[in-house]
Amino acid sequence: MEQNNDIKIRRLHVDEINSSDDLINYKIIMVGNSGVGKTCVLMRAVNNRFTDKYQATIGFEFLLLYFQVNNVKIKLQIWDTCGQELYRSLIQGFYRNTSVTILVYSKTSRESYEDLNSWIKDIKMNTEEGTSIFLLGNKCDEEKNKITVSKEEGEQFAKQYNLNYFNEVSAKTGYHIVETFEEIAKTVYKNYCLKRNPRQKVPKMSLEQKEDSDKDKVIKKKKCC
Repeated sequence: MEQNNDIKIRRLHVDEINSSDDLINYKIIMVGNSGVGKTCVLMRAVNNRFTDKYQATIGFEFLLLYFQVNNVKIKLQIWDTCGQELYRSLIQGFYRNTSVTILVYSKTSRESYEDLNSWIKDIKMNTEEGTSIFLLGNKCDEEKNKITVSKEEGEQFAKQYNLNYFNEVSAKTGYHIVETFEEIAKTVYKNYCLKRNPRQKVPKMSLEQKEDSDKDKVIKKKKCC
């Protein structure tokens, strides 16, 4: 299997996908407290746009992202979930067959950070062992006096639970959004290659990341947080 520096990746537009393509399909789920910006992160990733007019997501919806990683075409079906405590039990059924779980908190909400322990417990109880977990601290663009969670705390949490990836992002500005979803595509690609060649060792992804429009399929279109 290719090493990290040999992996070539590019985003595919839906028009580049043919019915004859042998797409590798992966299910991704986004979880976290209500109001942390999960839907805004997803809309920035898929459509490269942002609005602060969204309301809290009620129910579930998904959007699609397509990538070509080396010679493999990948479809990511990314589920956006409601974050209200009332619906937590409903989310458990959506963890099934998930390849990557994206856990999101807001850097402006101490509560959303402290609740990560509860979300991690749910993830580990409802996903298969080895499922990748990406941790994102959203709203890093906010003014310093609004920030209640430091980057160091996010890094420490990711290390404590041995998560696959951590980064601070901004759905509003797009900061680190592209890089994050490219890393997700690379992660599922590596897992795909590993299944084809189980003896091949896969290099572990570092938690320290570098700083630097599809035709949407939507189920039950909702407003978002």
